[in-house]
Amino acid sequence: MTDLAQYHPLLVHAPLMLLPTAILLRVLHLIWPKAGFRLTAIVLLVAGIGLGILSEESGEAAEHVAEARSANVEDIQATGTIPEMFGEGSLLETHASLAETTVIVFMLLLISEAMLLFLSQPLFARWRGSFSLPSGLHKPLEIGWVVVGVAAIALVVLTGHYGGKLVYEHGIGVSLSAMQ
Repeated sequence: MTDLAQYHPLLVHAPLMLLPTAILLRVLHLIWPKAGFRLTAIVLLVAGIGLGILSEESGEAAEHVAEARSANVEDIQATGTIPEMFGEGSLLETHASLAETTVIVFMLLLISEAMLLFLSQPLFARWRGSFSLPSGLHKPLEIGWVVVGVAAIALVVLTGHYGGKLVYEHGIGVSLSAMQ
């Protein structure tokens, strides 16, 4: 059986880049409404979410490995509002909880983007019947989507930040042979 834990450092970098890039492309689409920006943003969201799920799974495996190597890894504390809200002060739990929240928020963004497309694009008119999103509502919903997407980038950054603290400040997941 493949040890997913060993792939966590490799996998985490994909959602760290794909998800913010998708939001950036969606912002560009709002400024210059080119279909290519929006379509590419959707593809990157799907890829980023998929790889985010894989990162989460490999992270859970890495957590089990870290706990087996060091019984006190769950006791590493982090101070501040974010660690208290997301991990009850535990650095490892903060990172894990932020990762899960990030994937969920981006999934919700993807679902809402799909709904916006379905309700506004003529291509889907025959499936939605006579219902269509009122033209005056489409732009405010798009702007709202982009605002939430830009705010969601903070989750990506915080997840990476607390994961980096685990590795670079506490050596969690770092092989002893790599340090020699």
